[in-house]
Amino acid sequence: MRRDDKKQYQFNRSERFYVTDSGWYFTIRQGAAFGPYESRNMAVKGLNAFIDLLKA
Repeated sequence: MRRDDKKQYQFNRSERFYVTDSGWYFTIRQGAAFGPYESRNMAVKGLNAFIDLLKA
């Protein structure tokens, strides 16, 4: 791929987590995406915090 070619994005959405050029995201069942996070680990922590918030 040349530098001036448009980037092609490949989304791996087999799980709740996926990555793009802008960072890591997680999705919820309603279809909303949260992010970007710097790493998958940070996205996992973000999802856990989201779940804790819903439980409260």
